[in-house]
Amino acid sequence: MAKFLDLSGLQHAITKIKEWTIGRLNEEVTIKVVKVNGQPLNPDGSKEVNVDLSTYAIKTEVTQEIAQAVSGIQGFDAQVVERLPQTGKKGILYLVANSGNGQNVYDEYLWVTDKFEKLGTREIDLTAYAKKSEIPTKVSQLANDSGFLTAVPEEYVTDSELSQKGYETTQSVDGKLQSYVKTSDLETITTGEIDSLFQE
Repeated sequence: MAKFLDLSGLQHAITKIKEWTIGRLNEEVTIKVVKVNGQPLNPDGSKEVNVDLSTYAIKTEVTQEIAQAVSGIQGFDAQVVERLPQTGKKGILYLVANSGNGQNVYDEYLWVTDKFEKLGTREIDLTAYAKKSEIPTKVSQLANDSGFLTAVPEEYVTDSELSQKGYETTQSVDGKLQSYVKTSDLETITTGEIDSLFQE
């Protein structure tokens, strides 16, 4: 009879495959011969390797480039004003008092191209959304709950009614499966047998 892997056997087989693969991948790679145009290269004093790094930047050059790029970034200066001027200046955050309180007492504006842009606000239309107070919290509050079942209707069939009419039920089917093999009767392969597959 054929043998089958159960879950623990499958897990053990996967572990063995991983160990075998990692072992093969971690073997030291040794270059035994270097060939040039099919001829073995015998290193001696006349053979040289030249690595040209002239196109690569050194650490100090990279640091200088970053410092130069960052120095061009303009910071912001905040100014509190009673009202916005006719034209603004780049890099100034204009703060105009509003009717708020606490930490939100100013509207913020920036001069962008040729006009002021207000920051931090955007009108959001929520008219299509329901408020919490408008959402039903009980099934009885739903308008369409009248069609749900509250009891078993007479037209539903029970197991005893099925067997009386000659239909098969779970109990009657179990007896007819005697000639079939159950999963619990299958012989599983052992971890020792799995290990032997990986012996060299």
